[in-house]
Amino acid sequence: MAVEFNRVKEGEFLRLLKTRAINKVIANQSTERNKFHVIAIIANTQTAFTVRHGRVDELRTWRLDQLAALLNKHGVTRFDVQMRGYSDSKK
Repeated sequence: MAVEFNRVKEGEFLRLLKTRAINKVIANQSTERNKFHVIAIIANTQTAFTVRHGRVDELRTWRLDQLAALLNKHGVTRFDVQMRGYSDSKK
């Protein structure tokens, strides 16, 4: 079964958090350094959500500390972090 991805605005994402429908939250590192996208998964329906900006269809990014504070404020006590694995080539 394939996972269905949906892009939602921040308000809809917070509503999903409030209803406790989300089973897993992942902070996924963006291509922009020190910025993260959020992915939320509802396991029993194989549905995943990412948060987009309100006016444009681009993924919303947060600094990890700000994302953690937002999630904590809305009752999320645990989330996973996925790093991209950058290689610093400063010589």
